[in-house]
Amino acid sequence: MLKYFGLIISIVILIINLVYFDFNESLFSEDNKVAIIGIIGSLCALVLILILIVSEKINSKIKGL
Repeated sequence: MLKYFGLIISIVILIINLVYFDFNESLFSEDNKVAIIGIIGSLCALVLILILIVSEKINSKIKGL
């Protein structure tokens, strides 16, 4: 259950950082740096949580045999 809560939190943080990202300014402007760091961090957390969920499903299928 905690994994899915973390998944939801990382998606919410990703959406918030996408809202703060200003597409009209330069990619590496001061305001966009913070948003880019937040986007990359939340994407990393999202991928790691998804890997954890898939690995636990694989582990439960292997133990079920």
